[in-house]
Amino acid sequence: MCKKIILISAVVTLLTNNPIFSQQKVLPGLVEEPLYWIKSRNSGDAYYWQSLTKKEAKISGKKHDGSAFNFNPSIVFDTSQDSLTLPLGVESKRKQTLFMVYKVKDSLKEQFLWTINDPQKTLAVGTNKRLVDLKRYSYQSYQEKIKPHKANIHFFQQNVTDSLAKLSSLTIGQKSKFEKLPPEEFKGNISEILVYNRVLSGLETQKVASYLAIKYGVSLSQFDIKNYLNSQGQTIWDINQHKGFENSITGIGRDDASGLLQPKSSNMAEEGLLTIGLKSKSNTIPDNFFAFWSDNGKNLLVKKQEQGEPVGVSREWQLDFSNPTDLSLDWSFNPNFIKSALPKDTYYWLLVDYSGKGTYDEKDSEYIRLASTSSKEKLVLTDFNWDKQKSGKTKFTIKVAPAMFSRVWITEATCGVAGSGELNYTIEGGEAPFTVTVKKEGSEAIVKQWNQAAKSTSGLKLTSGTYDYVVRDAKGNLYAETVFVADKQGTFPNLKSDYLLTNGNALTLDASAGLPTGNYEYQWYYEGNFIDNTPKILIDQPGTYELRLLNDLQCKTATQFAVTTDGKEITDSSILILYPNPTVDGHFSVAMQFPTKTNATISIYSPTGALIQQKQFTQIETYLHDEVIKSAAGLYLVTVKSDFGSKTFKVIVK
Repeated sequence: MCKKIILISAVVTLLTNNPIFSQQKVLPGLVEEPLYWIKSRNSGDAYYWQSLTKKEAKISGKKHDGSAFNFNPSIVFDTSQDSLTLPLGVESKRKQTLFMVYKVKDSLKEQFLWTINDPQKTLAVGTNKRLVDLKRYSYQSYQEKIKPHKANIHFFQQNVTDSLAKLSSLTIGQKSKFEKLPPEEFKGNISEILVYNRVLSGLETQKVASYLAIKYGVSLSQFDIKNYLNSQGQTIWDINQHKGFENSITGIGRDDASGLLQPKSSNMAEEGLLTIGLKSKSNTIPDNFFAFWSDNGKNLLVKKQEQGEPVGVSREWQLDFSNPTDLSLDWSFNPNFIKSALPKDTYYWLLVDYSGKGTYDEKDSEYIRLASTSSKEKLVLTDFNWDKQKSGKTKFTIKVAPAMFSRVWITEATCGVAGSGELNYTIEGGEAPFTVTVKKEGSEAIVKQWNQAAKSTSGLKLTSGTYDYVVRDAKGNLYAETVFVADKQGTFPNLKSDYLLTNGNALTLDASAGLPTGNYEYQWYYEGNFIDNTPKILIDQPGTYELRLLNDLQCKTATQFAVTTDGKEITDSSILILYPNPTVDGHFSVAMQFPTKTNATISIYSPTGALIQQKQFTQIETYLHDEVIKSAAGLYLVTVKSDFGSKTFKVIVK
């Protein structure tokens, strides 16, 4: 038996206020011709099956319970009273292609999606976990990235020749009548089913899968189907143009030949996190117009990301949207997905890079203040101009900052030349005049202090080193930032720009390897926070790292590198993040995410190894713990132990 599997994560869509499709023949992906095409439809609270092909299927005409599946109707399928059987005919050669859009209540349980039966035997089984060939008693498990999703598009093909022609049928959701098999009967929603009495080509498969993926908010599997195609076979989303942004791919738009009109969507992997709607002033979305967005797959913990910017999430999105004058987007973000403890009197800010490059240069980017972090309401932008630079793509991320803060960027210094570096900044929010103070880090010695009415300044001369930059506005709002001015010349370590964590294994980096003979000082930073001061470091988490290196001539260099993961470690290791570090008043937070529930212990030690305090946790999986070191300023060790191992942080209390 030749079988092929594609497992796809799904989402939903609202069809409102748009003209009727043209009178051409409508087929998913314009692929001829489904043996069965069955969809959920609704009239108010009543949900029904709708058959769109002439082939008779044994579908119920009664009213069903239902709900929204990415803003599309979806029937709640109850196997105790619902049945759906599709006759496949009498053939010795069985050739079928099947698509099924579903959402299970419990993705951890194995459940029947379908069985293929002859009059006396079950021949094959598809579940939400695997395919089973009962003639050969073999099975094939689906590839799962990180965790199984509740909502998916199931895909199956078969090309089988039997010795005798037998009547066969496809039964949806129910247990086999002939075999005692362990999966449970299906519990959840079913939205759409497509069955072809032939094996579709790769191009045909991709067109049908793209239609369903856009309609139900799906991310196509990057193992099998890489690009999204319209019904004409044209690429409308190309993975090669989205390096690093292959996660939670979501689309909206219109394709008349497919009968597709999806003006609103939210990816089912994190349903309701980010919703974008497409609007038209003339009430007409053009045929074959699409907008897509995707993200880098990083977490939604709020922490320091880069020098000179406020704290924010690691998650970043890319939006592909060319803005004809008639169209606009409504954007909605649910902050309840952010689990971090946030400072008081702060706001969510949207940082947008209109160039689409993701560099967030001051000339290409903008901060937009959203709601207060004390509010649980959704963050909303209506009719926002995402395509200000007409680049057709925009990147954005979420930051957390007070009503007034400052963006800082540095021009590197020349080693040994005083005042050869530059500090540049732009003040966001606040009320002029502003008082700006620059001090040596950890000192009250003022390097320079002045007043200004303007919200930006460039070219403040500084020697290489670390400084505290403080802004106060006319209303007394205060913002402080610690910045590092590096030298252009000096000693640079032999570190690569990118590293990959594979199969859950950690990396050991030795910054001293290959350096000229001499005395060096090392400072390692992880996403803006100090983590170690030794030549060697063990890295077990993806993210952005920086090494600051001081040589004998007092030249200070900074080397940044990115660490990514193949995703396999997520199933058997934990994510532990401590921030801020250093801490000014001893307060810090530890974000903990474990593969399964576990007991954990957080212990704080003095540099001599004496236990200062300890906290135990019982059966936690994702947890954010706030802690405080009440002892004197200095270096402390914070150790997190669980069933999945231990990790020690070096924490500096100023």
